[in-house]
Amino acid sequence: MKIGIDLSKQIRMLTESDYKGLVVVGDYRLLDKLFLAFEIGTEEKLIENEVLNFNTKGSFLKVGANYNVFNNFKDLENEIYVGFRMGSSKFEHQLNSFTIYDKDQYWSQNEINSTELFKSLTGTWFELIFGFNAEVFRNTYMGLSLRLKRLLSQKEPNNFRNLYIPGFNKVLENNKVGVGLNYTIQFQIPIYKKKKKSN
Repeated sequence: MKIGIDLSKQIRMLTESDYKGLVVVGDYRLLDKLFLAFEIGTEEKLIENEVLNFNTKGSFLKVGANYNVFNNFKDLENEIYVGFRMGSSKFEHQLNSFTIYDKDQYWSQNEINSTELFKSLTGTWFELIFGFNAEVFRNTYMGLSLRLKRLLSQKEPNNFRNLYIPGFNKVLENNKVGVGLNYTIQFQIPIYKKKKKSN
């Protein structure tokens, strides 16, 4: 069994002052090349554009599997894998302000401060994954994965849209597909003794 964190969230926190996130990742070997995988995390993001200013925060869970297509050399446990995840998120939006657009207004738009809270929102999605894990130190693995995401369903508040879903990231108005990149560090926890390969 391996368990660790998604370092891409910590890197993002260093480069984006309006973002906070933490994701724990792990996998468990079911068969020689098949792994049960999970990810659990929380995210908080300030969304600000020309008409809206609001905070989104919530938690999410992803469960799926990885299949290792790489034939290791003796005594190595590296992985080049394909996999999938089913993701589910529960979150809320805190509306801070919005701007009313008026094309006849000469000087400026009307900015309105608001503290409306939209709670109990949900989203579900599917991810197709291509990635690798490499043992850099004894029982320590670094990994990189590319994700292609497809939003399956979402619960939206009245008179508002989900522009960001924790775990899925940005939501586009006419496109339910997204992409992502994850960079992980994991530590292997020996649950059973590794069998020696026969000569």
